[in-house]
Amino acid sequence: MQYGTKTPRRWAWALVVALAGWACVAQAAVLPGPLVNPPWLNDHAKEVQIVDIRDSLGSLTNDPKFSTVKGQKVLDEVGGHIPDALSVNFWGLRQKHVVDGKTVDFMLPTAKEFQESMQAVQLEPNKPIVIVPTGDDATSLQEAAFFAWELQVFGVPAEQIAILNGGMHAWISAGYAVDTDAIAPMTSSKWQAKAPDVALLATTEQVQAAQRTHGLLLDARPLAQFAGLERTPVVPKAGRLAGASPLPAELLYRNADDGSWRFLSAQVYRKVLAGAGMHRVSPGIVYCNTGQYAAGAWFVVHRIMGVKGLREYPGGMNEWEQRGLPVEAF
Repeated sequence: MQYGTKTPRRWAWALVVALAGWACVAQAAVLPGPLVNPPWLNDHAKEVQIVDIRDSLGSLTNDPKFSTVKGQKVLDEVGGHIPDALSVNFWGLRQKHVVDGKTVDFMLPTAKEFQESMQAVQLEPNKPIVIVPTGDDATSLQEAAFFAWELQVFGVPAEQIAILNGGMHAWISAGYAVDTDAIAPMTSSKWQAKAPDVALLATTEQVQAAQRTHGLLLDARPLAQFAGLERTPVVPKAGRLAGASPLPAELLYRNADDGSWRFLSAQVYRKVLAGAGMHRVSPGIVYCNTGQYAAGAWFVVHRIMGVKGLREYPGGMNEWEQRGLPVEAF
């Protein structure tokens, strides 16, 4: 039986569609999970988009700072970035919006605002993303988690997003290459944001409904803020939302032997949270002051532990108090 050298047009089109689908599946399958380590990223750097995120971009061009302890070279402060990394300014992930006639800072951007920001950093569509925090402190992990949450909110599939556990601190401590040249994109990309995924978001009205029905409300801030003993300058009053339970930031991160801050494993989180009396972490709503602590908790529960149904109230205490709503303290 002879076969012609030309494939029928409809078969050719079906083949193109199938190959495109297989390519997307193959790319999505690159990431081993929500967290990667430095050796894995070094081996797969060409297969992913490495996106550095930090709140002080000046350190991108600084040399790392070391000291000597008992004859050993110890990294004190991250400097530089992974070669060929893109750069996201953490402070650019929130915007000012008008709430009840007031201009409120640190709010979730619109899809258009987020899209413009990601295009400016040359984020590519349909290519796995590894987010790299500094790893110098727990706050940097929360910043990476917040970015991961926003990416998922605006349409990036979860399986295409991972965080480098330990961040640049772990990368440098492991002896991998560091670049101190400025990251200065000369063009923009065609990355597109989708409408926000409402399954990941909670509104003020939904928080109030959870209060009325005794739904699960989790406060992801440090315990002193939950108790009303401390507050951040962003919010006018110390306190918490009525009916909230603590999911304290102190339980979610550890300082590793190399000095980097890291997320824990799903197995360890289950033991830690159970030991703290947190037997239920979903479905419900998690909040903090402006979204950062809450995103860290969301990443732990939703991505690392694999427990779905936890939504974030992105405006947090900031939006709540700007609306003149009540808070309580011990």
